[in-house]
Amino acid sequence: MGIIKKVALAAFKDKKLLQVRTHKESHVFFTLGGKPEKGECEIECLKREVKEEIGCGLDESSIKFLTEFEDVAHGKDGVFVNIKMYEGNLIGSPKPSSEVVEIGYFDTRSDKKNLSTIAQRTIFPWLKAHGYIN
Repeated sequence: MGIIKKVALAAFKDKKLLQVRTHKESHVFFTLGGKPEKGECEIECLKREVKEEIGCGLDESSIKFLTEFEDVAHGKDGVFVNIKMYEGNLIGSPKPSSEVVEIGYFDTRSDKKNLSTIAQRTIFPWLKAHGYIN
């Protein structure tokens, strides 16, 4: 049993959370972010992943740590994912990149089958309970 460690950015619009759908997992939306590279701090990873995935910059002065989530990794039996989630403001308009085929904004009323396991079971309920999303 392993644990995948990731950092993610919570970017909100109209009380909904930005999610991305990649070429690799074409039927599911995931949180914006990824795994830090060797020697990279969490904020550097966030900035790199946001640029790679949606072509935006990140306002460093707006970044704040929200919480840490851990749950089953989507589609991977016996593997967990640990996500350290930060909130921050994007610089620019998000657009799909070479890695991402679609972006969308979701809340707890959105169709759950399009969201990752950790988003459905852990992230979205926490964000709703803390007033970030509807």
